[in-house]
Amino acid sequence: MRIGLLIYGEMETLSGGYLYNRKLVSYLRSQGEQVEIISLPPRSYWRHLGDNFSKRCLQLIAAANIDILVEDAMVHPSVVLLNRRISRQINIPVVTLVHLLTSFDHHPCYSAWLFRTIERRYLQSVSGIIANSQTTLMQIRELLNDRLPPHCLAVPAGDNFPEVSIKIDVISQRALTTGPLQILVVGNVIRRKGLHVLIQALRQLPAEDFQVTVAGRLDMEPDYVKQIQTLIESSHLQKRVCLKGPVQGQALAELYRQHHLMVLPSAYESYGIVYVEAQQFGLPVIGTTAGAAKEIINHGDNGYLIPPEDQHALAELLQTLHRDRRLLLQLSRNALAASAQQPNWNQSCEIIRQYLYARLH
Repeated sequence: MRIGLLIYGEMETLSGGYLYNRKLVSYLRSQGEQVEIISLPPRSYWRHLGDNFSKRCLQLIAAANIDILVEDAMVHPSVVLLNRRISRQINIPVVTLVHLLTSFDHHPCYSAWLFRTIERRYLQSVSGIIANSQTTLMQIRELLNDRLPPHCLAVPAGDNFPEVSIKIDVISQRALTTGPLQILVVGNVIRRKGLHVLIQALRQLPAEDFQVTVAGRLDMEPDYVKQIQTLIESSHLQKRVCLKGPVQGQALAELYRQHHLMVLPSAYESYGIVYVEAQQFGLPVIGTTAGAAKEIINHGDNGYLIPPEDQHALAELLQTLHRDRRLLLQLSRNALAASAQQPNWNQSCEIIRQYLYARLH
């Protein structure tokens, strides 16, 4: 099977969606499938709409000589009107891989309707859908008024560190050691990830009770990063909150090992690969009730779910976990147990592979 994957920019981009794409491509190739990466230059949403009226995208897809095209749904503005021509002129099935629906992200009310209209039109232009979570699938169903094309569900996995084996006694020692609560944030520093909510919560606690490490890109929303840096300085937390920038591989694994819990109070998560990663290291996670975090975090068992923007609820939980290390230990054990129930990448990617074969016949 010759498969095309249409994306924006570089495959090595640091985000959960691109990690998913890399894992999928690697698995398909390991199974003998041919995969061609077709990349469009990243630009503004509105400039991408102009791609529909250019021959360039159509030519790139035709030149790839593929049997089926998988589009990362992020490229939807570039192909919302073009997909009909792709199916007709190149005569191949077009399937979308949906990591995050733009129309369910937070937008001003005057533009939200337009995003929904464009995205609905896009979803109607494909012959199949791959969804990354039950939440995403539910939202797709809502957009399409229950008129779903053939689809499959393939959730992201957390086994990104297959060599890691965390033992209960290591978790116990980590949780019960006295000292500041070691809090890890793994996520690019953008407003949707909610780092400001965490910092506002920390302002309500004694500074000596916590230490925070933030691992994520600092170049995606420069104005927001400046706001975060100002908030840290005005709160006199420079020695308590460390913005490390992007961290990958073994360096990231070491951060997971060194911390007590992960906090990511996002305004919305379509799944949350880092939640599952954290559980592999026995880290409880505090997420929010918005989006798909509830598919991973069992409130009060292996972590907690708070309302978005609720700094007071977050502060209360952090103080409780700092003071009650036995509770922290129980949550950590439960998090490790939960990780064992998650699918691995091979299982999720095989679901997609079988689905693509079905779309060809």
